[in-house]
Amino acid sequence: MAGISATGLGSGLDIEAIISGLMQVERRPLQVLDSRIRDVDTKISGYGALKSALADFQEALSPLKKLSAFEVYQTVSSDEDVFTASADSNAVPGNYSIKFFNDANDPTFTPQLAQAHKIGSAAFATASTSTLASGNLNIAFSDHPDTPSFSITVDGSNDTLEGIRDAINEAADNIGVTASIINVDSGSKLILTSDDTGTNSTIYIGETGNVATTLGFNDIAASTIDSAQNAMVKIDGNLVTSQSNTVKVSTASNTQINAIEGITLNLVALGTKTETLKVENDIESVTASVEEFITAFNKLRGQLSGLHTGSLQGDNTILSVESQLRNVFNTKPAALTTSLGYLSEIGISTTSSGDLSLDKTKLESALVADYDGVAELLADDDQGYMFRFDSYADNLLDIDGLIDSRSDGLGFRKESLEDQRFGVEFRMELIEKRLRDQFTALDTLLAGLNNTSNFLSQQLASLPGSR
Repeated sequence: MAGISATGLGSGLDIEAIISGLMQVERRPLQVLDSRIRDVDTKISGYGALKSALADFQEALSPLKKLSAFEVYQTVSSDEDVFTASADSNAVPGNYSIKFFNDANDPTFTPQLAQAHKIGSAAFATASTSTLASGNLNIAFSDHPDTPSFSITVDGSNDTLEGIRDAINEAADNIGVTASIINVDSGSKLILTSDDTGTNSTIYIGETGNVATTLGFNDIAASTIDSAQNAMVKIDGNLVTSQSNTVKVSTASNTQINAIEGITLNLVALGTKTETLKVENDIESVTASVEEFITAFNKLRGQLSGLHTGSLQGDNTILSVESQLRNVFNTKPAALTTSLGYLSEIGISTTSSGDLSLDKTKLESALVADYDGVAELLADDDQGYMFRFDSYADNLLDIDGLIDSRSDGLGFRKESLEDQRFGVEFRMELIEKRLRDQFTALDTLLAGLNNTSNFLSQQLASLPGSR
């Protein structure tokens, strides 16, 4: 009798290969679930990309979405060697005369730059070894007893020019005085300079002991190198005095500076004639912002198109977003005070591909002719195009908006699919265990039958006449 063929242990069956083949069939539902999970992940990623694209687009709207954003001005100085200027949102377009020169026809006016007070001590042989009297050196910006001040103690540890210099500069309560040393033909001198310009920072010296007297600071007038002085300039024929060379409207230190509202004037040097300051709407800045908007819009369209044919293919959300963007363009603002009604009137038009293009010359002409009207057309806080674009983006990006709603729905679907996958995996484990148990039993049975077959073959072979 021929024995049962076997190629492995026991029965000779390749049990692992058989179970692996059967499990591949059983795992087909798992592969379907994995594919669905990947699809959901792709869509979730697509919505993330959509959200990012809309956020970038919204950022480009920032300089154009509010009327206050159009309160940008540029200044033009007729001579920047005499003065420069800058403007903030409180400025008003106009022309101003700036008189900052010595005019023989106006002898009562003495123009000047603001200057910091500087005083110098008597000369000493050396800065490091010449010793001075001990005591306290009191430094203030006024001789009034209530004015801010600070004091240093001079004793055997620091009673040289270098020691006093370091004590002043390192004082924690220093009110704004810098000490330095210069070496001149007659010896070394201690120099004290106010950190700020103007008469409010005139240095006053007091003493306990003879420190100030030894230094020669007891007579401020005699020790003064540069007097403290305020800037003086005439704006539209009116005298304006400032503690610094930066002249702007201020009430700091209880001193009213009646300069130009919204304008910071930076005095540089005395001139030779009356100069002019021109303040005008910053058309260049607004034009650049419009160009950035158009670039951002076209980029958004490209991203929407890529998502529509890619990760969000077949998802009507993209079509809805594109439709709403078109609706903003196609809906004329109502109840504006300007006669402007469409973006095409200020040079913004749609190309055949759906992108936006800008006629820069037309936009600049519109801004020159009706700056406030262009601002209203773009940024009116109910009907302006940029305002409505921004509001629509806000709605989409809101925590309860369309994108988050769709993303949350996909998240729940993924959780459900992963739960199903877990269930299938668990069932696969049970099936594999059952198959392994069954084939192990079969292996044992076949091994026993194989042994019986071998025994019978041996017995039959031993019978007479078997050969």
